[in-house]
Amino acid sequence: MASEASEQANRAEIDPKRFVVISFMLIGLVLAFFFANILTRLFIELGIGQKQLVAGLDLSTPPYLIGLLLAVGTGAYCWTNQRIHGLALEVATELKRVTWPTWEETRISTFAVVFASLVASVLLAAIDALSLRMMVDWLPMFWEML
Repeated sequence: MASEASEQANRAEIDPKRFVVISFMLIGLVLAFFFANILTRLFIELGIGQKQLVAGLDLSTPPYLIGLLLAVGTGAYCWTNQRIHGLALEVATELKRVTWPTWEETRISTFAVVFASLVASVLLAAIDALSLRMMVDWLPMFWEML
């Protein structure tokens, strides 16, 4: 049984290209900060001076501008590369076909996973304690009897 939100999204026929554009923009933003942090550390190691971009924030001009340019270049390359662009469109199209679980199904599944994890941890703790007793107490006592 599909949730109302996923049924409504499927009826709305949202263009997968829209999801790809949004994904590329979000990934580009993350890449820009990643590149900027790497470049900031590189600039510090090389002793290159940096001007503060925003007063009070730890943002410096050259690494963040270069990081932004690198992210835009990477995004432009991925957008124009037919193989990457096609794969992204295929993934977005497949995600449209997914029937997402309802909140109730998600809650029940989460409870089942947590409960199973607790049971497994108790069993593993019991096996660990039994193994410890066997190796530390029982086996030496058995070897002394021989």
